[in-house]
Amino acid sequence: MKKLVIIGQGPAGISAALYAVRGGADVTIIAKDNGALAKADLIQNYYGFENGISAEELIERGIKQAENLGVHFIRDEIAGIEFGENGYIVKTIGGELEAGAVIIACGIARNMPPIRNIDTFEGKGVSYCAICDGFFFRGKKVAVIGSGKYALSEYGVLKNIIEDVTICTNGEAPAFDAAGTQVDTRKIASFEGKENIAEIVFADGTRQPIDGVFVACGSAGAFELSKKLGLEMAGNKIAVNEKRETNIPGIYAAGDCIPGLQQIAKAVYDGMVAGTEALKFLKANA
Repeated sequence: MKKLVIIGQGPAGISAALYAVRGGADVTIIAKDNGALAKADLIQNYYGFENGISAEELIERGIKQAENLGVHFIRDEIAGIEFGENGYIVKTIGGELEAGAVIIACGIARNMPPIRNIDTFEGKGVSYCAICDGFFFRGKKVAVIGSGKYALSEYGVLKNIIEDVTICTNGEAPAFDAAGTQVDTRKIASFEGKENIAEIVFADGTRQPIDGVFVACGSAGAFELSKKLGLEMAGNKIAVNEKRETNIPGIYAAGDCIPGLQQIAKAVYDGMVAGTEALKFLKANA
């Protein structure tokens, strides 16, 4: 049976892993950190804890429970999901992993920098996927917006096909070794143009002609992964059916990244459904 890769180790991801691994799947969870739940303090509305439980303890218990059942964990930052010969290739900053099915359970935080007109030029020069859209900018001048390793990863993809690429950190210090890369650390005020983006206007008033901009701020979350794969969205969340299936076979989503209440109980249920349905998919396509 092919591998199931789950992105995110919150309640939805762990719940999906528990059901899938107990059904015989080879399950790997990839996560950079503990997600939004880690920001909570005492949880008092989840079943089974008469005095409540801290978010940290709940997360750690879930991880240990999954590890005890044979779930593999990789601590890394997701860079993207691509179609492969035998399913999918899940790319991280540190490598890549083949998967027969993928469950996205990493929340929906949209890493959108507060730059004026960025929404205006989405699809008109502003992109969220270097590997998807880089081809269309060959021979042109583009910028990657971001200051972390995800931005550096997108820069590497673009440099394979485009000569003139600059990482614009938007006023932040680069969180990577900038040697050998073209970096501009100035704060960005706005994007300007008519039908398509044509200029970056910096906070100091200077202007830089540009043909395309690739947004890669922070880490790639559910929104960015959805843009890369072409998943159908429901507002700012991933559209799924009752089986937690997306519009692409073998790709599932669960937890805060799909419509509905942002509650632990719902996330656990979502994960259970996604995990069992992904297991069925893997067995049917073994």
